[in-house]
Amino acid sequence: MALADVIQGSKRPSQDIIWSDPDGKPISLAGAVITALIEHLETGVTRLADGQFVITDEDAGAFRWDYGDQDVATAGEFEVEFTAVYSTNPTPAKTFSERWVVHRAKK
Repeated sequence: MALADVIQGSKRPSQDIIWSDPDGKPISLAGAVITALIEHLETGVTRLADGQFVITDEDAGAFRWDYGDQDVATAGEFEVEFTAVYSTNPTPAKTFSERWVVHRAKK
């Protein structure tokens, strides 16, 4: 799964994401709360995403990232680490990372 590039400052459209295992099988997001850390690869600065993560089809592993202001404020190449924390066992948390590019907005 690859993240789509975005233009700096652009909050629409939201990013649709499917959480899947290495074989491409969707991972259920039933009972999960999703967060993300965003690392700027040039500066090494890491911060919590300020957007909202909305599960759109829990059985299909589908969720949407509605960007927050800070998510798209800075242009550059990033590594986004998503974490799903589950309210029940046997899987208390899962994590995956993806590269993401925010292109500089033209003035």
